[in-house]
Amino acid sequence: MRLNILLFFTIFLSNIFSQNIITDGNIHYFADQVVVKYKNSSTINNSEVRKLYKSFGIHEETRSLSKVSVGESLETDKIYTLKYSGPHNPIYIAKQINKLEGIEWAEPKYLYETTYTPNDPIYNGSDLLKYQHLQIINASDAWDITTGSEDVIIAIVDTGVDWDHPDLADNIWINPLEIKDNLFDDDGNGYIDDVVGWDFGGDIGTGDNDPNEDNPDHGTHVAGLASAVTDNGVGIASIGFKSKLMCVKTSRDDLRSDGNPLIAYGYEGIKYAADNGADIINCSWGGYSYSNFAQSIIEEAVSKGALIIAAAGNDNSEEFFYPASYKGVLSVAATNSSDQKASWSNYGTLVDVTAPGLNIYSTWYNDTYDTKSGTSMAAPITAGLAALTISSFPDFTPLQIAEQIRVNSTPIDQLNLNYENKIGYGRINALSSVTNTNSKSVRISEIELTEVGNGNEIYESGEEIEIALELTNYLTPLSNLNINLSSPDGYLIISNQNISIGQLNTLEKVTINQDQLKVLIKIDSPTDVEAKILVAYQDDNYADYEWITISINPTYQIHTTDNLSLTFNSLGSIGFDDFPNNFNGQGLKYNDGPNLMYEGALMYGTSENTIVNTARNGDGTKDNDFTILTPIKIQSPGIYADKETYTKFDDTNADPSGLGIETEVYTYSFSGTSNADFIFIRYIFNNTKEEPITNFYAGQYWDFDMDDSSYDDDIIGFDNSTNLGYAHDNDGDPVSTHIGLSLLSEGNMGFFAMNKDGRVNPIISYDGFTDEEKWTSLSSGFEYTSSTASDISLVISAGPYYIESSSNIEVDFIVVAGESLEELQLHFQNAKSKYNDLPTSVDKDGNSIIYSMKLNQNYPNPFNPLTTIKYQIPSKVQGETSNIETFIRLDVFDVLGREVAALVNEKQKPGNYEVVWNADKYPSGIYFYRLQTEKYIETKKMILLK
Repeated sequence: MRLNILLFFTIFLSNIFSQNIITDGNIHYFADQVVVKYKNSSTINNSEVRKLYKSFGIHEETRSLSKVSVGESLETDKIYTLKYSGPHNPIYIAKQINKLEGIEWAEPKYLYETTYTPNDPIYNGSDLLKYQHLQIINASDAWDITTGSEDVIIAIVDTGVDWDHPDLADNIWINPLEIKDNLFDDDGNGYIDDVVGWDFGGDIGTGDNDPNEDNPDHGTHVAGLASAVTDNGVGIASIGFKSKLMCVKTSRDDLRSDGNPLIAYGYEGIKYAADNGADIINCSWGGYSYSNFAQSIIEEAVSKGALIIAAAGNDNSEEFFYPASYKGVLSVAATNSSDQKASWSNYGTLVDVTAPGLNIYSTWYNDTYDTKSGTSMAAPITAGLAALTISSFPDFTPLQIAEQIRVNSTPIDQLNLNYENKIGYGRINALSSVTNTNSKSVRISEIELTEVGNGNEIYESGEEIEIALELTNYLTPLSNLNINLSSPDGYLIISNQNISIGQLNTLEKVTINQDQLKVLIKIDSPTDVEAKILVAYQDDNYADYEWITISINPTYQIHTTDNLSLTFNSLGSIGFDDFPNNFNGQGLKYNDGPNLMYEGALMYGTSENTIVNTARNGDGTKDNDFTILTPIKIQSPGIYADKETYTKFDDTNADPSGLGIETEVYTYSFSGTSNADFIFIRYIFNNTKEEPITNFYAGQYWDFDMDDSSYDDDIIGFDNSTNLGYAHDNDGDPVSTHIGLSLLSEGNMGFFAMNKDGRVNPIISYDGFTDEEKWTSLSSGFEYTSSTASDISLVISAGPYYIESSSNIEVDFIVVAGESLEELQLHFQNAKSKYNDLPTSVDKDGNSIIYSMKLNQNYPNPFNPLTTIKYQIPSKVQGETSNIETFIRLDVFDVLGREVAALVNEKQKPGNYEVVWNADKYPSGIYFYRLQTEKYIETKKMILLK
């Protein structure tokens, strides 16, 4: 049960601008297509595959990419495009297909935006200014060395090219093996009469052999910058001079975003270009969605001898932009005439070079000329230079050509201090690129990261990461290569900052082993950040750099027992941190089996108009009603259990408004064989408002996929004898994984079963889950407790509750697993016995108790010179009230990690404490305070301003 959502980002479905296209922010994809890669040809006719396809209404399956010849067999031959009819979002279908055995990957069919600024006025300056970009890159000096070769082909994969333009016509590539207009595929490449290239999109998605640009859009301008006919007394000059232009139209005239064309078949175009002999492939378009399909095609194109050059994007963003950020692509950002980054140009750790991109004059639609700006312009200028470079270094591989251009660019970091080491090696220099025969370049070709910590494959504060690198020397032999590593953002401590390699011959590889390179994540590192390592290379007169990026302290944790694994995040979601992409986390797993769920979320409310939650909503996107107060952390051992997690959030992000609830979430599990099959989940709902909250219901939404090969035969049941609801695969085998859910704390339990065919009740969450439906599922008690075999989901709930002002309630659920109903019941009995070891929020005398160690943010902050630090020590241990003293340390440190004050260093009884720090004798700056016991440590930042 999944819906309209999108890969790699928090999802806000902003607009559907065509019946067949979904757009989500700056990401677009077809609404009725999925791309799939089979591991082998036998999978195509697999009965489970066919069964799933039929259930989704898939009515068309075609090979995504044509073969170059009948006998050729490549990995991309296993890629197919599926078209279907029905309500499902492609991301949901792709996720289900990915579960099937024999599937390598499945994903939506993405579209991409062109990367130019479409409304720039025509620049009416002198001819000298029109050619300024050529002067900046030393084009005329390079032409004194070489004017390129007609044998070098630049493919313009774009919106089409006005190929009969008087300043382009003589440089247009002509397919030498194709006979014009004979309606026959003479060269056997799968395209009939593709004499001057191919149009993949046409007017409505039907390809043809005329790649002419049908509208004044983009591609003709790009083509002229790469290789307009030069020295012909007509129009403009171009760096590519006489290199040939292969025209590959990959847009569809009926698909646009805000009036601008969308690239619908860009990667099919890249394959066509590589298959038909393109030496350079220019891509002045892109987007922010990673695609396995795209990376596969790029790797194949590079293996066939093509250099791919792509625009870095025009959003002034450091975010990865594709195809520019794929491995094997030369990424080009844009500069102005003063070698400063164009204000709109993207930048970042994966940018390779810059090139002029502001007010660039070039050929335009219908035999005219125009001035445009964008990384769309910078990329083809670089592509034209690549053509010249190939003529000077004909034996170089594509990646060697890319490196020859990169390391011969002119450094401009000193003119761009805010973007140092984030706009590539420099601005391209044509003369140096075609003449320097002693260029040096070393790059990371492979990288492997290994967590040395709690084994959850998440990189967290206090953990160590081992890094293995493979380096490749692409150009002139190196005699004394040395590497220096540093972490400029201050989150990592590197154990071995200087590594000596020594000699390295051309195209030779060397490995830096994991025992040579280790980094420690600092204890005070923030959550959900990209920690960076700057790798600096030095060899005699050669200096270079590149980046390693590591995602640290994500806002989710994977809580594991010996048999059970379940992901929780900092905002009430269960299973994954990034629904519906479901990359961050592992879902729900039992006995090392496959993931058994698609979505899980906290929901609460007092009516259908006051629902607060993180589940999917009515249009299938995700509600995000919570704001993090304390990111989720895991402790092993914990205070009360062998493993615990804790997070805290409020509902200030709810639309139109929240209830004023601050929610604390605890999860607990215990070691030992009898405790290996369950996890406790505790919610503390704190009413922060001045008035009480009435008719309050709280619960969890679970969307299960109990069978990894098919989702449509799962079933929900309820065991009245134990008050335990459960889900399992209804395949007829009594031995199958059962997942059980129940309420353990005081209150009225509710259990609401749903399946996609509506045979259980009229509420079907797979096609969207409205607030009205959520309220019904939370507040209907036991009206629907079982389902027929189908794609299932359920809500387990508790309520109604009355929450006094400035008071709270505790709601405890359990997740338990077994390989049969009988085993599930046994494990549930074990769990209920162990539940008594956990503290409750109120003791027998009705007094509030403290059941967790906690360090609060200081107040005020910033401060001068006094600030108050509060903390609490738990008063209940292993289910028993305790007055046992705990040894407490509360210390203050400066930014260098030096202790400047010891505020507490003694044993203290359970309770709430506060300490005032007088920083009168200390200078202004950032300080850290740390609370530490034998089993607990937490650090927070504060700012002293005088």
